[in-house]
Amino acid sequence: MKRSLLLTIAAIFCLTVFAAGAFAAEKTTVSDGLLTQQQVDERLQDTENAAAYVKIDEDAYKVYPAFKDKKAVRKELLKNLPTNKVLYFFTTSTATFDLAFDVIKDLEKSGRLYDNSRYMGGRDDTDAGAENTSDSIHKFWFMKIPRGSAVYDDGVNVGIGIGIGRRHRGGGIGIGW
Repeated sequence: MKRSLLLTIAAIFCLTVFAAGAFAAEKTTVSDGLLTQQQVDERLQDTENAAAYVKIDEDAYKVYPAFKDKKAVRKELLKNLPTNKVLYFFTTSTATFDLAFDVIKDLEKSGRLYDNSRYMGGRDDTDAGAENTSDSIHKFWFMKIPRGSAVYDDGVNVGIGIGIGRRHRGGGIGIGW
């Protein structure tokens, strides 16, 4: 009797854990905000849609709402993106496109680090990314390159030597000798 009760409780416990794990896995895929290629193509058909889509993987797009200002672009778009990978940005809103593209180009031209990474990008006139491309879809590519990465090494390593002693031209302190 005790064995059958114990086996029944163990079976109920296993089913509960399995159901909770499946529910959690389903919830994380929905809450990640990732869309498929087909879903993005359908949403890009609506020219009034100001949302932006970034192609992260072959069939995974991250959705971003319309950006208000440059700070929102840096905070919402540039944080938590994969590094050392070409990403594609799609939108039907000209204002959203111009704002995001200007932020990427400003960071690239200035060479400043944001989120401990450098950024580079450019307009994309090819058919890479979305299947159904049209003139109303604005797109550009960009990369997030972490500090110290060999991908974006400018090769400038300048050291300034400082020495105290009597080596060239007598005693004293020398810089760059």
